[in-house]
Amino acid sequence: MSSVIPSSREEQLRNITDTVWTLERMHQDSPLPLTERLNILRSHYELQRLREEDLDIPKRDRSFLYLQETPTAAVLLVPGGHSTPAQYFQLGRHLYRAGMTVYSSLLPSEAAVGAQRGGVPWQLPLAELEMRYSNLALLDVPIHLVGSSFGGILAILIAAKHPVASLTLLSPPLKPHLTLRERLALGWRRLFPRLFERMIAGSPHRWMADRYGAVHEASAQLSGLSTPVLAIHAKDNPELGPAGLRRVQRAMGKRARTLLLDKGGHLLLDGAESARVTREVQEFIQAQRKAAAPPPAPSPQAEYED
Repeated sequence: MSSVIPSSREEQLRNITDTVWTLERMHQDSPLPLTERLNILRSHYELQRLREEDLDIPKRDRSFLYLQETPTAAVLLVPGGHSTPAQYFQLGRHLYRAGMTVYSSLLPSEAAVGAQRGGVPWQLPLAELEMRYSNLALLDVPIHLVGSSFGGILAILIAAKHPVASLTLLSPPLKPHLTLRERLALGWRRLFPRLFERMIAGSPHRWMADRYGAVHEASAQLSGLSTPVLAIHAKDNPELGPAGLRRVQRAMGKRARTLLLDKGGHLLLDGAESARVTREVQEFIQAQRKAAAPPPAPSPQAEYED
């Protein structure tokens, strides 16, 4: 692929960027009406779409936005470190049909940029997710987060800093099932980085080398969350044991609901129980929306004179 963008594309990108910059400055000075805020969100998404085209990202792996014209709730779907928004198509459609705006962003990752395994620092996808959360926050509606695998770790870190209406964690790697060798390697990683690299080489948990800091921070943040949480895991997950669910239960108690399936693998929305997982997530988010809805206004009663 040529690195030179055609002049027409350069002009297109420049025009969209100028539009976004102008509208955001106007919104900072004085809150814009909903129609203009929707235009800002659309423009951000358009810039993202053009960037992914230039990177030759396959269509099914690109970001998607299902936008309601009069939104009352939004859902941000967060892919894992080695996955893309493609896993969320079915869930996204269900949530959109239920009346919600749905956004799933392709985050900087090995899957997105073709880097070596573990070659993308976790701070990059977190920064991208922060921006996408801010984009959705322009709608001024409750935002629900759904994170799969390492995407759940990023979602926890967002929920610890920003208002979130609910948090769903699918196969959260809060307590990876590590061998003694891997645990020792992680314990020594700062004192003996070269030894760590040799010990962890070839491990299926090699991704932990760069992301253990994020996992540790997310685990520590759980107990401070007031957000309702749903966490789902499958017994046949080849990468993780169910210790992540127990960590959620211990940290959050009754604020969290956990579900351990017999089957489903690691990417639950692509697994044997994908239909059930989709239903559970949708029902959980809908329940949180209903619980947060203001009570209906009392019906006007006729007044009678004696």
